[in-house]
Amino acid sequence: MTWQQEIDEAVYNERERANAAEKRADEAEARADEEKSRADKAESRADEAKSRADKYEKILKEHGLL
Repeated sequence: MTWQQEIDEAVYNERERANAAEKRADEAEARADEEKSRADKAESRADEAKSRADKYEKILKEHGLL
């Protein structure tokens, strides 16, 4: 193998490693985005539940039950 072939192979291997690392990073970012979306939805549901609780508390106070 000539020195040029060795250099070409080394460059190719490094590019493959870089591409694999980039792919892993993209997949991790996609998972993080999915988790953030899931967390946002959970937070929204919690806010809705709190809003309902506040509404029911207000109704009970208006009727003198609280």
